[in-house]
Amino acid sequence: MSESKGERLPPTRTRNYVAGLTSGYVRTILTVVVGLWLTPFTLRFLDRQEYAIFTLASDALMWLSLLDLGITSGLRVKAAQLTGMPDKERLDRLASTAFFAQNGVVVLILIAGTVLAFLFPHLFPVRPDLQKDATNLMFMMVVGSSLSIGTQTFSAILVANQQIHIDNFIGLLNIGIRTLLTVLLLEAGWGLYSLAVATLAAMVITSVLAVLRTYRFLPDLRIRWSLASWDTFKNISHVGLWFSLGGLAGIVIQSLDRIVTAKIVSVDMVTTLTLTSRIYALSGSLLGQITDTARPMLGQLIGQKKMADALRTYRQLFSLSTGSAVVVAMSIAAGNGSFITRWVGEVNYGGFWLDVALAINLITYAWVLPSRAMLTANLTVRGPVLVRCLEGFVNLGLSIFLGRIYGVIGVVLATGITCMATSMWILPMLTARMFERPFVRFVMDDAARIVVMWVCLVPVFFASRALALHVAGFSGALAGGAITGACGAVLLWFLILDARLRLRVRGVVGQLMHVHS
Repeated sequence: MSESKGERLPPTRTRNYVAGLTSGYVRTILTVVVGLWLTPFTLRFLDRQEYAIFTLASDALMWLSLLDLGITSGLRVKAAQLTGMPDKERLDRLASTAFFAQNGVVVLILIAGTVLAFLFPHLFPVRPDLQKDATNLMFMMVVGSSLSIGTQTFSAILVANQQIHIDNFIGLLNIGIRTLLTVLLLEAGWGLYSLAVATLAAMVITSVLAVLRTYRFLPDLRIRWSLASWDTFKNISHVGLWFSLGGLAGIVIQSLDRIVTAKIVSVDMVTTLTLTSRIYALSGSLLGQITDTARPMLGQLIGQKKMADALRTYRQLFSLSTGSAVVVAMSIAAGNGSFITRWVGEVNYGGFWLDVALAINLITYAWVLPSRAMLTANLTVRGPVLVRCLEGFVNLGLSIFLGRIYGVIGVVLATGITCMATSMWILPMLTARMFERPFVRFVMDDAARIVVMWVCLVPVFFASRALALHVAGFSGALAGGAITGACGAVLLWFLILDARLRLRVRGVVGQLMHVHS
């Protein structure tokens, strides 16, 4: 996304970024479409507590993934920097060490996951008739997660070499397999097991494909026990352990909302929270593509010591991701009440204030993504992770405190409040220090226009939401979201994106049309 004065970026880098971003959007949009259709279909066969059990089991798997010790994340960063100055021998050592280390992790996950599967029904107030099913469901999902982690080395190598589009295509296949099997098994009467079997089968097939595709892209890649070394493992894990600790904090921040809700509100309310937040979560994935796809490129720029280009790219990412988040969050909030009520019934909608809390969380989430991407690309990991741990610790306590007073709305709102008090200003400060820029000026240059755009959109939001509720149903949701989104897009284009960035966006669109042609 960035180029030095008088110097164009290598076509391959730009083309790969566009391909990765495009395929990522296709993957996320398909996830949205499938989820919108599959959720009410699934609720025809499962009751609210069964659906909540599957959701909580998925969250529990995130905790087990921490046993990866950040090996995958460390490999991605190290390998991305190597692509800026290719070193095949070192890449072989990195890949071999990561692969065998991750297979050791798989054994730990299977052991820990088996114990968790037996404990799972007793951690939450699960109905007696569902306790055995909950245990079996958890165990099957643990097996699938273990296989996925055991082959993460190959996915990491594809991503580090800006082959994110290949990883996304494999993800698309995963969605297709999982959806087809879920439908067939639910229709066949498998109930709760349908979701676990479909997830396991999709993971098996796509994990094998990731391995095959990596060797097709890098036929000379060697993964040998003799190439693995303790020194290389320490090199990866030195960065990876910090990523793992950051992942722990991320789970506390993002997934404990449902766990805290299940413990202090009710298990059934987990379904309401999950469904009301569904579009926000999927939109967060779309917004995350902007920075996630750029991570390998940032690593390459830093590896080549092009710090001016890296700073320019950071500013572009912040404008795009944060500005887009404001527009998307307010557009969803304008139509979400009408949409959820028509989609899965009024009982599954959490209300206006839950919408407000979820919109705030989406904006604060996008705000910190560019800083986090830039810092990790520069291997500045310790500071951001410590900040994230602080955020997670405070968020847990505040979620419990506000949840006891305001219920699920308090649980969710605690996430946004905590982020504003910690990561939203500390991470930009670390980024400013990295680029040797004055902190206040650094933040104001980026944030002032975002705040102005938000203020301008507030009256549009309330008017659009009123219209959406008046019309009701999918039509009302579309009208409310479209009006807010259209006004926000105009403000984003003329107020947030400067002339250089608008030119770059036009260039990306041109690349996109060229790719499809």
